[in-house]
Formats: sequence, structure tokens, C-alpha cells
Amino acid sequence: MEILVIIALALLAAFLGWRYWAILRGLREVDDLIKRESSPKPSSLKAATESAALANLSRTVLNHITEANLTRDLESTQRQFLEALLNEIDDALLIVDENSEIRFSNRAAKRLFPSEHSHLGRPLIEVCLDHRIVDTVRLAGELGSKTQDRFNRRSLSGEDRSEYIYLIEAEPLSSINLGQGAWVLIRDVTLQMETERIRRDFVANASHELRTPLSIISGYLEMLDIEESDPPIDAETLRRCVPTMRKHADRLGRIVDDMLTISKLEGYDELLNRETFDLGDCIRESLDHLQPVIEEKHARVHLDLPVSATMVGDRFYWDQIFFNLVENALKQNLEPGLNVNIRLNPDQGRYRIEVIDDGIGIPAADLPHIFKRFYRVQKDHSQLVKGTGLGLSIVKRAVEAHHGNIRVQSRPGQQTAFIIEVPQPPSPKLHESNNHAGK
Repeated sequence: MEILVIIALALLAAFLGWRYWAILRGLREVDDLIKRESSPKPSSLKAATESAALANLSRTVLNHITEANLTRDLESTQRQFLEALLNEIDDALLIVDENSEIRFSNRAAKRLFPSEHSHLGRPLIEVCLDHRIVDTVRLAGELGSKTQDRFNRRSLSGEDRSEYIYLIEAEPLSSINLGQGAWVLIRDVTLQMETERIRRDFVANASHELRTPLSIISGYLEMLDIEESDPPIDAETLRRCVPTMRKHADRLGRIVDDMLTISKLEGYDELLNRETFDLGDCIRESLDHLQPVIEEKHARVHLDLPVSATMVGDRFYWDQIFFNLVENALKQNLEPGLNVNIRLNPDQGRYRIEVIDDGIGIPAADLPHIFKRFYRVQKDHSQLVKGTGLGLSIVKRAVEAHHGNIRVQSRPGQQTAFIIEVPQPPSPKLHESNNHAGK
């Protein structure tokens, strides 16, 4: 009897040992499979499937791992997609945690705050080196809402030493249910602020320019008021007043016309009247209109033009370009005997046009501003120089409307040169060959 009990216990121990070994082998197989493959499949299991309970447990574990991997991959894909979108915006974007350490920095932020080391994990002040950004983030956290501020920053890249204006926006992530920390957006508003300043200056200057002739005309009209005048107006007073009023009325009309011209040129893509004409003929006709002024100033105009210089564009605005450039040279130089040279040469698919005079020149401090509206160089004799102050602004915008550019070089007391470069139209033969190729 005892022998039977011993044999039974031995068989039970052997069975339990075998089951333990089988379960251990199955678990070891599951563990190796999980470590070996990122997305393990239940079909890869052999030893673990020998036991139904262990097979079910293994499949459940592997299914949970697969679901977790799918969730992780989906979140990673979404994160990469969002990062790609945020990297495409031009504004610098930073995301910081509750300790003001950077957790995300887009490409624009890395350009704005260049560093040899990664932005991630570093304090915000260490990366941006500007307390106003940190103060804006701190204030946003204290208020629990979006805050804004501005700061100026001088560029130190290459030869550029310009000063830029930036708008800072910060908002806590908790306000949009994204946890602790804040997002910071830094936008370059230099052009916007400059445009606003130009608009304000233009309104102020235009009001001043319009007010002057209006005040003069109004003053003369009050003086000529027949009902109020005592004694009555005599003929001599009328002969003196009427020409003055006409002169200022003409000036007022020219200012309005020039302002309308500039306004039209702002939308030049739709308003240009395309036609084919010869630039040389355009220059000669503009000089014909200025001939009385040229003779009055005893000026000499020398032309260096090719036999033919075909242009496709708006002839009206090219008349304005040449008329204003030559007239500007004649007006700014009060002394007689001015020499003006006009050259036109084809240069690698572009026309290079130069209008050069040997007059008083333009001071270096004024060169960056001469194309601004109502800007005058010789402010000391502005009363002697007739004009609206809009001529060179019209020239610049008309050249740009034809996809060209204009610049000025000047040596005071020696020479002033306006240089225009504008694309040549394609030759008729090339145009025809392109049409045939298209067909």
C-alpha cells in the first residue's frame, strides 16, 4: 500500500514538474517573442499554445501589445504631421512646460534663436536671451489668458544689421485643455509696422500738400468776395490774383492726378495696358514735351540709343517714367547749363536704361528716401522747386509694374545716375517657335 502511495506521489510530482516546465517554456517563448518583435503575432507561438489557458493568456497579452503599438504609431504619425505643419509657418513657435523649459521648437524659432545645441529641455531665457519673452509667458500664466507684447531685436546675421520689430503672444496650455505650460508665438511685424508708418506719413504729407494750395486759393477768394469788399475790387487786383489762384489750382490738380496714378499702380497686374512700342521713340517724345523747360534752363540732353528697342508694356507709364526723371533733374538743378545723358543698352535679356546728369547731386543721407512719397531733398529751396514730390514714387512703381527695378547713384557736386533694368520682351522668332512647339 505504501509503495502504491509513493508511486502515485512520484507520478504526480513528475506530472506537475512537466506542467511547470511546459508553462515556464511557454512564458519564456512569449517573453522572447515580445523582445524580438515589435508587433508579435500569436501564430508565432508554439510552446505557449500547448496549454489552452497559457495560449489564451498569450493571445490576450499579444493583442494588448498590438493595440498599444497601433496607438503609439498613430500618435507618432499625428505628432509628426503636426510638427511638419508647425515647421511650415513663418512665425516662431515654442511650447514650454510649467518650469519654462522648452518642449517644442519649430524651424522658424530655430532660425530666430540659432544655437549649437538643441532647444529641447533648455530654459526659455537661455534660448531666447530676452526677458520680455519670459515675462510675457509668466504674465500669461498669472492671468490664465493670452497676453501680448512687442520687442525690438537687431539682426546679427551676415552683413544685415537691421532692427526688426516682433510681436509676442503667449497663452497657458491649460486654457485650451492641453495640460501645464504655455505656447509662445513670435511674429515679425516689421513690414506691417513700416507699412502703417508709411500710411500715416502719406496721409499727413498729402494733407499738408493739399492744404497749402487750398489755403492760398481760399485766401484770395475771401479777398475777392465782392459782397464783403469795400472798396470794390479793381481790375489790377484781379489781374494779380487770378493767375496765382490758377497756378495753385493747377498744382492741386496735378497732386490729385499723381496720387491717382500711384493708387492705380498699386494694382498694376490688372491695370497695365500691354502694347508694343519703341523705347527710343518714347524717350524722344518725352523730351519734346520738356523742350520749353530744357531751353529755359539752357540744358543739353545727349542720347545714346540703339536703332530699335522694342518694349511690351504700358506706354502711358513709360512716358511718365522718362518725363519725371528728366524733369526732376531739370527742377533740382537751378543753375543753367545742365548736361543730361540718356543711355539705353540691351544687357543679357534686359534693357539697362541710365539717366545721368552732372548737377548738384543727392546727399548720401537722402538716397534711401528719394522714392518715398512727397520726399524732397533740397528742403531749403523747396519753394523754388515746383512739383508734387510724387514724381520719383511714380517712376519706381511704374518700373516695378513692368517687373523691373530702379536704383540711384550720386556723387554730390559731380553726378547723379538713375539706373533702370527691365526685362526685354521675347523676340518674335522665339515667340513663334514656342507657339509651334506648343502645337
